[in-house]
Amino acid sequence: MNRFFIDESNGKTALLKGGDFKHCKSVLRLRENDEVYLVIDKKEYIGRIESFGDDTVFCAVVGESKYKRESDLKINLFQCLPKASKMELIVQKNTEVGVSTIIPVVSHRTVVKLSEKSRERKKVDRWNKIAMEAAKQSMRNVVPLVEDIVSFKEMLSILKEKGGDIIVPYENEDNLGLNDVELESDIANVIIGPEGGFEDSEIEELKNAGARVVTLGPRILRTETAGIVINAILMYKTKNI
Repeated sequence: MNRFFIDESNGKTALLKGGDFKHCKSVLRLRENDEVYLVIDKKEYIGRIESFGDDTVFCAVVGESKYKRESDLKINLFQCLPKASKMELIVQKNTEVGVSTIIPVVSHRTVVKLSEKSRERKKVDRWNKIAMEAAKQSMRNVVPLVEDIVSFKEMLSILKEKGGDIIVPYENEDNLGLNDVELESDIANVIIGPEGGFEDSEIEELKNAGARVVTLGPRILRTETAGIVINAILMYKTKNI
């Protein structure tokens, strides 16, 4: 069934407006009595289309869904900005995997550095739209928030606020593997470096902040691949996949 995130509902009826109205009526060509999934306050319900107005679809909330879509593990992905459109792929696929939050980071070797706030805002808005579409496609009840771009130092402060485990895959780590790591909480902060990798000094700062630096094996993964892999493994290790 098709899926819609609902802003207006009294618990018995729900309204689809704006882009959802157009998508429902003109693209999907749904009709009265068709059933849809409605996500209301992060919970999934079965809805039935009752009627179409000029700019609104009126749905009845039939009952709560039986499916548990969201993980008990909250993953905050700190992703150093990659070149070109790779960040769009990162947002899309990590949303599908189940991350909760995505925080873009500028580290020392990050090639992309957005100096104009207006340009940065457009990028973040674009990434959030991609997260929304990926959440619909992958049947999420929560749309991951792509936060504003932060510096490496700002990230260290944010890590203290969020709490939880900190995991950093690093190509120069040989001893500690991800399979050796047992999470100590239900919050995992995963930090992925840029194309050029982290500086040694940045790794030391992360270790001082409590991070566990791990190897992902003998092969070097691209920055857009590493987060997807490590987050899927964490979901599996905690029986959330």
